[in-house]
Amino acid sequence: MMDLKGTIAEQVVVELAKKGVTEADIELVGTKGGMSAVGIFVDAFMQCLRQVKNACRIMTGGTRTTDEVIAAGSYGWANDLVNGENFPMRPMPEGHREIVYLEFDHNPSSEEVLAEAKRQGLERPRYEDALFFGEQHPEEQRKAPVVFLHEPWQSPNGSLDVLVLYCYDRRRDLSLRYFGDGWDRRWRFAVVRK
Repeated sequence: MMDLKGTIAEQVVVELAKKGVTEADIELVGTKGGMSAVGIFVDAFMQCLRQVKNACRIMTGGTRTTDEVIAAGSYGWANDLVNGENFPMRPMPEGHREIVYLEFDHNPSSEEVLAEAKRQGLERPRYEDALFFGEQHPEEQRKAPVVFLHEPWQSPNGSLDVLVLYCYDRRRDLSLRYFGDGWDRRWRFAVVRK
């Protein structure tokens, strides 16, 4: 554990130096900052810890179709409108994308979630992220529903919908929900770390 602490501290010092912070600046914060400096560092660490715990990596790219990725997801039920015609797989670079959950202590709106993602320097997901995520992390939606606020898709009835992964009586579902809905505080919102 001590090596890990030393490594993190060393990396922090290197990154601070890149921002022009000197050893004298660090000493000043250490001696005059007191408990308020410790509190700020602890708060920042706790925010980082929440982000790390609330993240999953997905592998993207390849030549599979939407219908193949949905089939590989082995859902108990998938909305018929979620198909290759309405959600065609667009080219994505082969590689990893990090999905991060945003969580709220109240019922947020879609706009509030997107504003918080932007504030944290996170990107809006693509609908492909939802499809790959459901396939590669099938147990996540059993913990709590996962909402992907990608650019909404306009359904035949005119509503603007986004992909949602949730469970109904232990059955994994791939569904659509209206973008303008208010969301329940227990739902998690998947965004992408840049």
